[in-house]
Amino acid sequence: MINQSTFSFFKFSLVIFLLLLPSFNNAKEILIYADTISYDDEKNIIARGNAKIFQDDKLIMSQLIVVNRVNKKIILPSKFIFKDESNNFFEGENGYFIDNLEFAEFDNPKIRLKDGSRIIGNKLKRNGKIDIISKGVYTPCNSRIKIGNFICPTWQLEGEKILHDNDNLFLYQKHSKMRVLNTPVFYVPYIVTPSPLRKERKSGFLTPLIALNFFDTKTSQSTSFPYYFNIDIDKELLFTPTINYGGGVDASQRFIFDYNQIISGGNFKTDLTFDSNFEEKNNNNWLTDASLITKYNKNLNAKYRLRVESALQTSKNYIQITKPNDDLSYTNSLSTNFNLEGFNLRKIDDQLNISLNFYQTNQENEDNKIIPTVFPKIKYFSGYNNKYGNISNSTYEFYNIFREKSNLTHAKKQQKISHKYSLKKEFVDLNSKISINGIVYNQLFNTENKLVSNDRYITGSYYRFFPILGIRLESPFKIKKYLSDLTINPGLHAVVSPGVSNSNKLSNEDSTNNDFNTDNVYRLNRYSGTDKMDNSKRITFGLSAYTKNFESNIYQSYEFTNNSNFHKEQGNDDNLSDLLGSIKYLNENKLLYNFRYDLRDEYLKKQNINYSTMTDYGDINLSYLDENSKTNNIINKDTETINYSFLSKKFSKFSRINLSGLYDLKEEINKEYTIGYRYFDECFGINIDFNRKSYKEDNLKPQDILTLMFSFKNIGSYKSTNLAVSENDKQDIEWENISLDDNIFEKN
Repeated sequence: MINQSTFSFFKFSLVIFLLLLPSFNNAKEILIYADTISYDDEKNIIARGNAKIFQDDKLIMSQLIVVNRVNKKIILPSKFIFKDESNNFFEGENGYFIDNLEFAEFDNPKIRLKDGSRIIGNKLKRNGKIDIISKGVYTPCNSRIKIGNFICPTWQLEGEKILHDNDNLFLYQKHSKMRVLNTPVFYVPYIVTPSPLRKERKSGFLTPLIALNFFDTKTSQSTSFPYYFNIDIDKELLFTPTINYGGGVDASQRFIFDYNQIISGGNFKTDLTFDSNFEEKNNNNWLTDASLITKYNKNLNAKYRLRVESALQTSKNYIQITKPNDDLSYTNSLSTNFNLEGFNLRKIDDQLNISLNFYQTNQENEDNKIIPTVFPKIKYFSGYNNKYGNISNSTYEFYNIFREKSNLTHAKKQQKISHKYSLKKEFVDLNSKISINGIVYNQLFNTENKLVSNDRYITGSYYRFFPILGIRLESPFKIKKYLSDLTINPGLHAVVSPGVSNSNKLSNEDSTNNDFNTDNVYRLNRYSGTDKMDNSKRITFGLSAYTKNFESNIYQSYEFTNNSNFHKEQGNDDNLSDLLGSIKYLNENKLLYNFRYDLRDEYLKKQNINYSTMTDYGDINLSYLDENSKTNNIINKDTETINYSFLSKKFSKFSRINLSGLYDLKEEINKEYTIGYRYFDECFGINIDFNRKSYKEDNLKPQDILTLMFSFKNIGSYKSTNLAVSENDKQDIEWENISLDDNIFEKN
């Protein structure tokens, strides 16, 4: 039951609401609640004790609230809390609100935005959706660090004036100073950053970048003024001009255009970078160097997808210089690729691929002339046809490849038309699974200027009909009496094909990167492509044993063909091949072991051990490789290395360390290692990474790379170039501004 005092309180609140409604004219309705509500001599409403004012989704709470009905002003003489319609909270004192709580002024504001960011200051003026804070400090950090007797956030921006635009969601700061661990690190007269509440993009200048470089007695400087264009909801452009000057260097400019567009069914991205010398007198060649990187992906319709990738540059190392972190910097050649893919054209599982490939080399040597142009390459897979228990398919292929110069492997020009028909039938009989596989190749080659020996070149057309037949028998069984979960599976695979050796009159364009391993031991054509054919008549016998967490395999082949191309090329010196084996153990830890053993010379040609484990301290990965080869009992290749990596679990809440490297056991040298430290809390991040590459040669000194990156939520990251170079190397040390996803910061 409601007691009499409670009923009287609600009745009085209703009366106050009715009295205020006409006084505020067109103002939105407000409700006042308090322990006691009274009037003063000027008929102001005085609300005392747990006083609250409600207006739509807005709320004011204080111990004392005075409502001036004449001036339509809500006066707050003591401390109060204000919540706006967006769930941002304001604390202050000695202030007032007017006109639907859209206008206000109060002292000692403390603002906590709904994302957790905070703004404090000496005074706040609110004008509609604009908050102006005098002597303000902004930080997205919740964490605190104690320095002496002072407790401060990890980083903060201090401004003479801070303007928070709640409508367009931007922070404007005048005379701004950044402090990291309470230490000033930089000052800018004026800075604009997106509000932490902002979800939409807007055009405008981004944080400028100024780099000072000190060498000997000279100082050079570079300044960048990035500008972001929000062209449309699906288009954006980042334009970054950089000006270099001082230190006795020629004045130069670099302009970077980074354009991104979302298109229906795909996206388009292009990066244009060029250098110029506008200030150089009598300079007719204003463009010195440039690069253009383009990526285009689009689903043309439900069946076709188009991909275009292009990388062009005016000099051989321009991308390496201007974009050292781009993967293109580490390739030997740049390319332009047009790729059209088709799916479900005639059948639900058929596929079409048409590609055009053009290459531009990064290196300047004679081998550049053998880099190919592919115009075009067409491949069509017919899909699977299952009839009478027979699974069949066809693959049609055409390519036209040409280059500037031929050699013993590649012709100057070659075209190929190929049809591959595959047939497979499986059945179970005699407690065994029997598989019959067959492939028939029909190929027509037209070759121009193929070098076959010394200065002898051959041009001509060739037809090749090449069938391969294989029969595979597997008979798995279990020994239930002893190991009920262990399955043992012996297998036998017989392959028959023509014994015709591959001709040196044909250019090998696609049968590259071949290896004799457990992955292709049962394959009919063990070459990776179809320019070369596996002319082997052989029997492969294997034994597998496996449980839920364990698997082991061992294989060996016997060649009946004395001139088996793949067998000889992969280093098998006898009809009986090397022994291949593997062991896998997958549990909380992961252990993989592969080996290749030469029975004739009785030595391990290759062994590889991979071990991964998750410990209480972090993740550990170890990889051991031992590779040898002999000629006339003389070892001509001897490699033994260990790759290692360690990624720690988080410690001290936000920290991780990582360690990785490559140690050469034969040369007894740590060829490469990296050690790094990473700290990311909810607002601040730091990465410190050191990488060293060592060389056995006395004339090559180790290469050291030390980079440092600071990351600030809602602002971006600043990454250094190599800090480990010596002064003699004359390398500029610069800071690169990098955009980042705020999701990288850890949540409390």
